[in-house]
Amino acid sequence: MERIKILVVGSGKLATAILTSELSFQTCEVLKWETQYKTLQDKAIIVHAGSGRQLEECFEFCTRTKSVFIELSTGLETETMNPEFPLIICPNTSILILKTLNMLKKAGWYFENYNITITESHQSAKITEPGTAYAFARALKFPTGNIVSIRDREVQRTETRIPVEYLDKHAYHKIVIQDGNDEVTIETKVLGHDSYAKGVKKIIDSVLNYKLENKKYMIYDLIDNDML
Repeated sequence: MERIKILVVGSGKLATAILTSELSFQTCEVLKWETQYKTLQDKAIIVHAGSGRQLEECFEFCTRTKSVFIELSTGLETETMNPEFPLIICPNTSILILKTLNMLKKAGWYFENYNITITESHQSAKITEPGTAYAFARALKFPTGNIVSIRDREVQRTETRIPVEYLDKHAYHKIVIQDGNDEVTIETKVLGHDSYAKGVKKIIDSVLNYKLENKKYMIYDLIDNDML
């Protein structure tokens, strides 16, 4: 029996981390996406962590073969499309962070009348929108334009206490909810890309174990259905 191909799209840090993480699946092989793969006849699993440059050829392949498309990048057309194949939108692949986000999506309205601040920090090379911070903001009905973004390495080291060895690969979020002198703080910190690769493996395991319809899923749909 031919092994299912898991095709990773992208050349950035996340795609590289997935490809070099030694993900192992009994029935699958993990490969970097190449244009010639769009002529394959068998179903595969596309993991997109790119800028969007290769989206069209990936869409053509998934539409033809009904392959599953897992979107890890943010701010792309996949977020608004109605696909003819299973599409999973993942603003983050740290399962712990996703479950925290899912909790706030359901209960965020509790905090509508409180003073809220949201701060996020990523490596200075990050130029795409902070998708997880935006998701936190939407859950709390907080204006995304008011999110404080930190890209200064010295501030990251001293104020958010990111270890020096992770300044080039981290994701930090801090949500503060205040009511006068009362304060609740939710702080998340992901150091390195190991947890993202582990999260991708869990998502792929779910794809392999459950039959998905040809439609768009948010990653929270899988959480709510106890698939992660």
